[in-house]
Amino acid sequence: MSSFDRTPIVVYCPRCKMALPPESKYCYFCGLLIAQVLPGTSIQLLEPSFEPNTHTDRSLRRHRSVLIYGTSMLLLVGVCALSVLHFTGISPLSLFSHRAPRPKDIVYALPKGTPLFADSFSSDTSGWNLQSSQGNYTVTLGNSVLGLKVEKHNVLWELLPGERTFSNFTLTIRADLTQGDQNNGYGVYIRGTSDQETDLATYYRFELYGDGSYAVFKGTSASGGNSIATKMVGYTLNPAIKKRGEVNQIMIIAKGPALSFVVNGQLLKTITDTSFSSGSIALFVSNLPQAKPGAQAQFSQFAVYP
Repeated sequence: MSSFDRTPIVVYCPRCKMALPPESKYCYFCGLLIAQVLPGTSIQLLEPSFEPNTHTDRSLRRHRSVLIYGTSMLLLVGVCALSVLHFTGISPLSLFSHRAPRPKDIVYALPKGTPLFADSFSSDTSGWNLQSSQGNYTVTLGNSVLGLKVEKHNVLWELLPGERTFSNFTLTIRADLTQGDQNNGYGVYIRGTSDQETDLATYYRFELYGDGSYAVFKGTSASGGNSIATKMVGYTLNPAIKKRGEVNQIMIIAKGPALSFVVNGQLLKTITDTSFSSGSIALFVSNLPQAKPGAQAQFSQFAVYP
């Protein structure tokens, strides 16, 4: 029989009974040191007994205790840190974000002091033009509300009485679209001027819509006595604007060429234009051609401050 026909002899560790690699002097399972492994002979141990290696066990237990203690301390520190961040109002995610913090929205408070003009609409002491045309438009005043209603596809405006003009001012008024499609509009003309054909030949017009959007127009005179409106700010949705049936607090700040438009305390837009420096003020409701006939807006708490 050749040496290649021999069946390998498997040697087992006397301690853990696991098979050992050939000619191994060390058990990789229990750590027992073996002096010599010979076929047909008993296994000789380097150590005189089969007692466990207590020194190694103690070392492992010590390392395990240190690991558990360190992990517990890290968890404790982390919980304390999260508690401190929660108490101070700091988001933990912001500590790892490289973006600059978002600035808070500036809230525009209503002006104080004595207004240049004010009307509560409880009675017609100011002398508004309350003329109406049956089937075309209606103007009403009372119960602290000025109502403008237009039946056809048109714009109905109501000029501030007394032929008053204003240059630099802060205007405040509460307004809402009470009837009509959500794409109908309402709002305020400022710095308007008249010609032989119309009371508002040139102007700036701030218009809100029932769907929560707004736009800013500029009116200029054209040949033949016509007035042309061009968009300075296109139709823009804004979450600060309440939709049809809800009241919006409007504020317009005119200071030189700068015009700022604020709704419910939030600045929507500031534009700069030098075309018109002063003029009249008018409230209006518009029934756009693509909407169903009929639109009504209501206004209250009107004031113009210096």
